[in-house]
Amino acid sequence: MTSSRLRSILAGTQTSSALLSLAALPMAVIFVLVIAMFWVSVQKGALGTPSAIYTLANYYEVFADPFIVGVAVNTLIFTITATMVALLFGLPVAWLVERTTLPGKTLLYAIMTLGLLIPGIYTAMGWTLIAHPRIGFLNRWLVDLFNLDQGPINIATPIGMGFVQGLSLAALAFILTSQMFRAMNPSLEEAARVHGMGFAKIIRRITLPLAWPGILAAVIYIFTIGIATFDIPAILGLGNRVYLLSTFIYLKVHPQGAGLPEYGITGVVGALMIVVAGLLTLWYSQVLRQGHRFEVVTGKGYKPTLIPLGHWSLAAWAFILLYALFSKLLPLLLIAYAATTPYFVPPSMEAFKHLSLTHFYSMDWELVLRGLKNTAILVAVVPLAVLLLAFALSWLIVRSRSRLRYLLEFAAFLPQALPEVILAIGALLLALFVIGTSIPLYGSVWIIAIVYTVARLAFATRALNGSLLQIHRELEEAAFVSGLSTARTAWRILFPLIRPTLFSVWIWTALLVYRELTAAVFLAVHDNITLPAVIWSYWFSGSINKASAVTLLMTLVLAPLIFVAWWFGRRSQVSVN
Repeated sequence: MTSSRLRSILAGTQTSSALLSLAALPMAVIFVLVIAMFWVSVQKGALGTPSAIYTLANYYEVFADPFIVGVAVNTLIFTITATMVALLFGLPVAWLVERTTLPGKTLLYAIMTLGLLIPGIYTAMGWTLIAHPRIGFLNRWLVDLFNLDQGPINIATPIGMGFVQGLSLAALAFILTSQMFRAMNPSLEEAARVHGMGFAKIIRRITLPLAWPGILAAVIYIFTIGIATFDIPAILGLGNRVYLLSTFIYLKVHPQGAGLPEYGITGVVGALMIVVAGLLTLWYSQVLRQGHRFEVVTGKGYKPTLIPLGHWSLAAWAFILLYALFSKLLPLLLIAYAATTPYFVPPSMEAFKHLSLTHFYSMDWELVLRGLKNTAILVAVVPLAVLLLAFALSWLIVRSRSRLRYLLEFAAFLPQALPEVILAIGALLLALFVIGTSIPLYGSVWIIAIVYTVARLAFATRALNGSLLQIHRELEEAAFVSGLSTARTAWRILFPLIRPTLFSVWIWTALLVYRELTAAVFLAVHDNITLPAVIWSYWFSGSINKASAVTLLMTLVLAPLIFVAWWFGRRSQVSVN
């Protein structure tokens, strides 16, 4: 073996050791958060003190409580509805984009992809103003028009909340299924068409069976997200006492009145959600592994054939614009209207005459600026931490020859299986009862930063994996042989080649951190409150107009950032699935 080759191997070994130490940090955090959840779930009494006893009484109490059974049923109904609605909009749009001659696909990609960045809290607030049984302007109009005793539409039900959640997740369903339709060989559909099979029958008998693994994977993934979603159930359901598992946990951690937090019950529910999410994730992985049975794409002679829509293009775009109107545009317009009206009344010419900036003047600007400051810290710190840790993980997964890389690949995907509400509760329990005052994380912005960083690792790692796979390892070996250090090799060779992906991951992570509500609500106190948590505090206290005003300000900052994200995402083709 030549000395240059040996030097290359030694440099690679040193690199692996350094990056392995770095990559172990988030994995250790996830492990500790999960252990803390289960550890708290088996304790009664004053947790974190010698008086606490270990018992399974919390589990018995949860399973024997009919109210919690009702909460679980509500969660199931909500999640099924959200999944069906997401597929109802996302799946047809994915098929239209990838399999037809629909014009304006660039605009459609922008509508659907950037729809992932619109916070669910916006959609929930907007639909509250539209279809709430008491204050929704649609219900008010129907009551006045038909002289009804109460509004006929109630969005504050598990099905109603699931509908709104489905609108919010339709963009994700589009992202998850569009690649599947793009790669599907149309030869079987063409053969069926030649033999006289009609369009509807081809879709039912050929297209959907071939697409079934991708559809099932999307269903499982969306279902996993729906189980622990907090923002939309909190905005629509808490005020009407319609509880899901996530909002039930919130009330146990933040009891109303003089009650004390019930961390043991919270730990039990969280532990059960971890188990369910883990099983669904294993099923998701199994579906992906068995997808080869449905592969009909071959490299030789493969050329996708697009279906001409003709005049049906107008109907297709009407469907897409209807989705955009209901899911994004109308809720945002209602939020802007609520932010500028003295008190909320159904929109009318008379109401428009009284629009003003009253709520902006009377706002607690000290609170808003504190939230903005903490949000800015998170936006500055979390994306950089995510990029550093994700690069370490991706380099080990793609470049390392160790069998340990398979464990790292699983660990990198693990945060995607753990809902953010679980990560937040785990961090809260860890800060309160495990590390306590030895590391003062509770009440600081850094505990939120840790949760955000861990939660975004899966997306960043998958994006960087794809970029590193396209770079031949001989470039790094040549740099090592030439005497470059590990850091200089990464800086001079790898980073310039993957710069578009790095920029896209950074921007997407920053935007997702900027809009995130769930972890911020569970972990926020006076000093570390974020801007989304400020909106939640106003809304939960009944100040709907002020909450809308802060939301409008947040949207004005978000808009140019979304444009930048679209620009870099379009150039680098980074997806968020």
